[in-house]
Amino acid sequence: MRLITLSVFAICSLTILAVPPKVIKEFTGKVTKVLDGDSVELKAEEKTLVIRLEGIDAPEPSQNFGSKAKEILSSLVLDKTVTIKQTGDDMYGRIIGYMILEQTEINLKMVEEGWAWHFSKYNDEERYSKLEKLALKEKKGLWADEQTPIAPWDYRAKKKTPEGKKDSAPK
Repeated sequence: MRLITLSVFAICSLTILAVPPKVIKEFTGKVTKVLDGDSVELKAEEKTLVIRLEGIDAPEPSQNFGSKAKEILSSLVLDKTVTIKQTGDDMYGRIIGYMILEQTEINLKMVEEGWAWHFSKYNDEERYSKLEKLALKEKKGLWADEQTPIAPWDYRAKKKTPEGKKDSAPK
């Protein structure tokens, strides 16, 4: 009986963890600048806000496909009015949220088209994970590369390690 109780508890816990982040605020604005494949500047409420797309991580600008991810996001949202469903803020002062253009969730579209990873460290939504696996299987976007793409979080971590830093000693 104890084993069954623990199993039910574990299943319920996993179900709770899979719930999408709660939307705390919703607002609209115009995308005035695309910073990279997962961040934009938005003019809303007479302010310029930096929005970081919930649930995804696109290649860094200095990575393979970083420029392309930015280009794709730009083609989708630059100079367009979007709805942001804010889920929080990050340590850099950016608003984290879902970006909706008409009926399309842009965050999901970036993963679906293969230009961003599901950022499962901070978001455990199964829909993102499924779309990433499908994009990989269909070799869409960055997944078309013959070399295995490096996830942005691994790329950033490598740059922080001593072996990842460039030798800056004078020669």
